[in-house]
Amino acid sequence: MRKRETRQQLKSKVADMTNMPKDVVLGVPVLTMTGQEELYIENYRGILEYTETFIRVQTKIGNLQVVGQNLRIAYYMNDEMKINGLIKEIKYQNEIRN
Repeated sequence: MRKRETRQQLKSKVADMTNMPKDVVLGVPVLTMTGQEELYIENYRGILEYTETFIRVQTKIGNLQVVGQNLRIAYYMNDEMKINGLIKEIKYQNEIRN
């Protein structure tokens, strides 16, 4: 686990020094919300759980949980998805994975 953390820190420093976006270098998720009713997620790995009130998505750094009402995945592609509905909460379960 320690080697992974050191590797992530090194990659982060390289991204800073080269002015490259961290989402590209580290593969971390990028979340973009429009109000409380749209959420775009980039750099995800998979959909783990999907109900009308709860969506759990796997990312490179752990799981992302979206809690709300009338949630639906409007679309998903290899590395991007859009969630619609009343979004009440977004939580991370951090587990650095490679």
